[in-house]
Amino acid sequence: MKFLKSLFVCLFLCISILQAQEYAFIPKEQHLLTDEEVKTMELVITPDVLLFNERGKLLPMSQVQLMTNSDYKPLFFVNVNNKLKAIVFKRLKAINTTIAKKPEANFTKGEKAYDFIATDLDGNTFKLSDLKGQVVILNFWFTNCGPCIQEMPELNNLADNFKNKKVKFLAVTFNKKEIVEQFLKTKDFNFTLIPNANNIISLYSVSTYPTTIVINKKGEIVTIEVGYRTNIKSVLTKAINAAL
Repeated sequence: MKFLKSLFVCLFLCISILQAQEYAFIPKEQHLLTDEEVKTMELVITPDVLLFNERGKLLPMSQVQLMTNSDYKPLFFVNVNNKLKAIVFKRLKAINTTIAKKPEANFTKGEKAYDFIATDLDGNTFKLSDLKGQVVILNFWFTNCGPCIQEMPELNNLADNFKNKKVKFLAVTFNKKEIVEQFLKTKDFNFTLIPNANNIISLYSVSTYPTTIVINKKGEIVTIEVGYRTNIKSVLTKAINAAL
């Protein structure tokens, strides 16, 4: 068993090294995160993080918006301390376009939002259908999601701008209540927080974080934003105003 475990570790390291060698412009001391590591680690995109295309061309920070483009897959490289240092945007081949398409991005404008029962962080239980007459914003996130954390200040400002309007801001996560409470000791997220909400996440087929859905007063989906984007506040402001 120890031999098999050691063999597995060796194979994993070899694959990681080979993948990193594909991009000679990435320093050797940085390593590529696996898809599973990306899901579980907090990745914060700071101004010193370098963005590249797969040929090694340095991209401006504004191109971080490629994270929301299903034609590209972001590859995250970290240093020995697991600090994010570089992102390579790998263009997906046309043959993989169908596979790469994000299911939560597929919707017909005006289709009915799926109803659900939710319990917020304070123990209050309600149904989505009870919120008809209000515009509802569903933000899907989790505590170790770097892009989710990156957009929180903008989302907080958004919620503050509409605090006197008929708009309900809901933040939905699979994290348990205790983990969310611990997170809030160091971070601010001024939405109504709904922890342990795997049922809602499955209902809306969310697999990309963050994902934000705007539901109008009739309970119809009018906007879905998949992935991190730098102008999330302005995009959602426009959608909310149109739905009010």
